[in-house]
Amino acid sequence: MKRLLQILTIFMVIIALASPVVAASSRRGKKVFKKSCKTCHTRKDEGGKLSPLQKTMAQWRIYFKKDKHKDNSEIWEGMSKKDQKNLLKFFLDFALDSDQPETCG
Repeated sequence: MKRLLQILTIFMVIIALASPVVAASSRRGKKVFKKSCKTCHTRKDEGGKLSPLQKTMAQWRIYFKKDKHKDNSEIWEGMSKKDQKNLLKFFLDFALDSDQPETCG
């Protein structure tokens, strides 16, 4: 019984540590970007061109934590928490200093 409890405890710790990684998807974040952001964030539109390559991972974290699209906050507030996390994951995974910078739309 004690052995089973140890195994379950280890399993729960592994799940808890892995969940933030599994929780967000950059692929889904790219879809959120195309659906919710890209309409205004093109070269000629009001939001100006926006790309993960414009900032480093640290800069994107600060932007998502503090700014939250303050110029048009209803867009950010209308997005589900899951979509917000996925969008952040997309920007972090393809940021200027990431292992795999985003090179095409």
